[in-house]
Amino acid sequence: MNKNLLIILLTIFTLNSCQSQSKDKTEMYKTESDEYASESGNFIIDFPMKPKLQVIDNQIGMDKYKIHNYQVVAGQQMIYMAEYIDFPEYIMKSESWSKEQAYNQILKTLEAKYGGVFKLTKQEPTEQHNLNGQYFEFSLNPNANVPRGLKGGIKGKIFFVGNRSYQIMYLGEEQVLIEQFLNSFRLIK
Repeated sequence: MNKNLLIILLTIFTLNSCQSQSKDKTEMYKTESDEYASESGNFIIDFPMKPKLQVIDNQIGMDKYKIHNYQVVAGQQMIYMAEYIDFPEYIMKSESWSKEQAYNQILKTLEAKYGGVFKLTKQEPTEQHNLNGQYFEFSLNPNANVPRGLKGGIKGKIFFVGNRSYQIMYLGEEQVLIEQFLNSFRLIK
């Protein structure tokens, strides 16, 4: 894969209709088990190397919030990501907004973020480390204008804890460490 395609992938991956702010330091620390933990995010995950943090400003109506996105680019077409979002509490407590609707909206937004290059091909309930959520897979869309040389897909999980959503994803070609990465996610407390 050429450098331009990798740049396009990273741009697509972090593309949002909002302004972003990069952080030079990651705020993640290595645990005794050689995994990485985020104190502010309250989670531990087995990234293959230390991730970089990008804090993205976003907005729903008049409500502003931040997306904390941790990424590792481990090689050509191998991107590991974990992010959390603290949604305004009233949205998650609304009687007209269920967790299932929230999962579906996040997945629709994710599909739109990639401009139709990927399409949702699998979605099912998942449970790990006392967290209930959704497992999902996106595959390359054969009807889309897929960038030349792009291979693989997206696998991930979404969990809600109160008004916070956690999204754990891998983007790229199939490889052995994907399941270990996705299954390692857990809360610190």
